[in-house]
Amino acid sequence: MVFHSYDIEINENYIYRLLNNTKQIKIRNIKSKNNVTAFTIDSEDYEELLKIAGKLKIKIINSRERGIYVFITKFPVIKAVICTVLIFLMMIIINSQFIWKITVDGNYSYTSKQIIEYVNKNKIKEGMLKKTINCSNLEKNIRKAYNDISWVCAEIKGTNLIIHIKENYITEISAIEKKPYNIVANKDAEIKSILVRKGQSNVKAGDKIKKGDVLISGLVDVFDESEQKIFTNACNADGEILGKTIYKYYDKLPVSYERKVIKKEKNIYLPSVAGYKWSAIKEKKNRDIIYSEKRLKAFGNFYLPLLVQKYSVIDYENEKCEYTQKEAKIILERNLIYKLAILEQKGYKILEKNVNINRVKNHYCMFGKISFYEPLGKVEYIGEDVLNQIKIERESVKETESKK
Repeated sequence: MVFHSYDIEINENYIYRLLNNTKQIKIRNIKSKNNVTAFTIDSEDYEELLKIAGKLKIKIINSRERGIYVFITKFPVIKAVICTVLIFLMMIIINSQFIWKITVDGNYSYTSKQIIEYVNKNKIKEGMLKKTINCSNLEKNIRKAYNDISWVCAEIKGTNLIIHIKENYITEISAIEKKPYNIVANKDAEIKSILVRKGQSNVKAGDKIKKGDVLISGLVDVFDESEQKIFTNACNADGEILGKTIYKYYDKLPVSYERKVIKKEKNIYLPSVAGYKWSAIKEKKNRDIIYSEKRLKAFGNFYLPLLVQKYSVIDYENEKCEYTQKEAKIILERNLIYKLAILEQKGYKILEKNVNINRVKNHYCMFGKISFYEPLGKVEYIGEDVLNQIKIERESVKETESKK
């Protein structure tokens, strides 16, 4: 298939003169019939051929365009479609250099909105060049800012910055620390089990501990073959401790509340580029404006800076109501189930819950005790005086060995 060419017809008496003067032009498919010679040239040579024919006073009897180009330009719809595709491809190439969406994965006690707001505070926002984003620094900052996020991985796929997180009971133990430390009890409990990976255990299963007790010591004694202490090593204690604890639970719900009676509701859809938010909708008393958006994407994780914004405008009137005890029970129990689900996600095992619901003045109150097995431990750095004493002991041992 030829993209774009011309079929030319001239008097056959002039063909040799033309060939002798157009050596730089590729002439092909030469055919003669009835004193007329026809041939084909490329479209880029057409203007040059006309100039040469004019100088030689050779009359062009007929010229006709051929090829895919003619087919495309003949039908405006096809031309429009091809132009649209080309523009779309250019947009993809340009937009591929930017971040147009931030996604959070693996979160359960923190909302995606909370994490994204923190990411924005770190000067990372939608519309930034991908090459300006330091994923390693972002990971470190998130771990420092959230105590119970133990693992973070930030990666860029297409135009999507994906932040994978894993929540844990204590970040400090999982973090890489250069300074030696002990693992101490962060609350009163009864030890269920203890697994020491590094350091020396100070407790065993069944022991009752108080907040601040050393569970796994970062100080490890080193003995010789005759079981005589040689010196003490300082390390980063590591292990898993499970303890039985009792949690005093309390939650309350006001008896009276204001119920919204909807008077008018409408949805407004607006296009937007690069997250621009319209301010055409006025806020006023007894009106809720609920915002949501749908970002367009080409495929997979390749998002575009184009989105459709939805504004749900709800006008209402307040009506004073009171919860019945049955309604209050449903709400308070739902809150309890949600909190227990989060604890279970963090490694807690619920053993027993003993809670009651009573009305106290203007509130329904849920209170009682919940017992469970939970991961215990927090970091406590070993004091400089202890570390200095260990250093002196080791130097003394070295001097004794050198004398021997």
